[in-house]
Amino acid sequence: MLLTFKGSNFKSFGDSFEFNMVPERISEIPYSILKEKVGGKTARALSASVIYGPNAAGKTSIINAMSCFRGIVQKGTIQNSETDRSEDHVSADMSLIPFKFVKKENPVEFDITFISEGLKIRYVIAFRIGTFLAENIERAILNEELWVNDSCIFVRRQSDVAELHLQTIRKYLNAGVSMSEADEIRRMMSGNIVKDSLLLTTDFNSFCSKRLVQIITGWMSKKFMVINSANHTAFWPVQKEGSAVSDNYLNKVAQQAGIIGSEFAYVTGPDKKQRLFSMFDDKESKTAGIDAHLIESVGTIRLIEIMPAILIALEQGATLVMDEFDASLHPSIVKNIIGIFHNNEINTNHAQLIFNSQNPIYLNSKIFRRDEIKFVERNEETKSSELYALSDFRTNGGDVSVRKTTDYMKNYFVDRYGAILDIDFSDIIKEMMEKRVQRDEWNE
Repeated sequence: MLLTFKGSNFKSFGDSFEFNMVPERISEIPYSILKEKVGGKTARALSASVIYGPNAAGKTSIINAMSCFRGIVQKGTIQNSETDRSEDHVSADMSLIPFKFVKKENPVEFDITFISEGLKIRYVIAFRIGTFLAENIERAILNEELWVNDSCIFVRRQSDVAELHLQTIRKYLNAGVSMSEADEIRRMMSGNIVKDSLLLTTDFNSFCSKRLVQIITGWMSKKFMVINSANHTAFWPVQKEGSAVSDNYLNKVAQQAGIIGSEFAYVTGPDKKQRLFSMFDDKESKTAGIDAHLIESVGTIRLIEIMPAILIALEQGATLVMDEFDASLHPSIVKNIIGIFHNNEINTNHAQLIFNSQNPIYLNSKIFRRDEIKFVERNEETKSSELYALSDFRTNGGDVSVRKTTDYMKNYFVDRYGAILDIDFSDIIKEMMEKRVQRDEWNE
């Protein structure tokens, strides 16, 4: 489960940000807290979180940062991949883009802490990719760190492994590796470093611990499900050409959501492309179907296309991060899904749901805890995005006090929490219309 994700100098964030899934000690919904044993301690995490803010404030930049970091670990390099593709093409195509509004070259940094297989793992990477849209920059990793159960395992400074400590991970070491050889291994790894490749997935994997690397990369691949632009993403089953696959649970979900008279199947055509079909019985009682996009609503298609990701996350205990998750979905559907992640009788594998939204209906103490509600706004002077939680207002020393009995939605719209713009297009459109009238008069 995810505990924290930090980043800096990425897209709309010039300064650092911290997305925190560790619950604060406040009186809130108790059943939404996930607990896992790490050594002799109990780690706690939130099961859900929602991000609010105006358009272009930086909500998507947070999700993009998670996606890019995940991609770096999977590829083992900070170079963009021209051939890498996945079910989420937006993630596959995502490039590392530093903050736009500075001329000075600053490193991009990502820092993640999560729990997997009883281990608390923190992995940090900082790298040079130049300034915004800079060309012909030799990318290089400047800093790389691995921590397990709050103990440092290795520290890399550019082409030097400055520290290597194996005591904490002695049960995970490769066969034949002795902790007394740590200093010799550290020197060998320093001599083999490739400037744009991760130490974690190269020499540390070979010389120290394949098992630990498998735990880290396995969590990143299977239990850190980051989906950029959910309205461009569909999850497809593996199937043969010409076959049709029907998911009974998915059809039950559709019926429960009020989708009457339709059952769905995945069909692979001669062009190797998979399509979602609405199935029906023809006059001869033979099952037939039609491309669902030709007959079903946008909301129906969205629900059927993203529901597999939700089911996978709950089944595997994954952290599901989704941009535009609730777009085109009825709020009742979204509220129910949030409630399932909050329900410790259903969410037994400790799955997490993180998404951004423009719908204020979820700004409610009966739906989200204060520390689960995040806001992003753009600083007008620095042009950098800033991330904070609703729970921050109780200790920020300002005039705004937030209790769980407060009307969050009302206060948000009267700008007590920030992360909202007073938008009025009237003057612009009025000016446009007046000029159009003038042009028409001149043409006459």
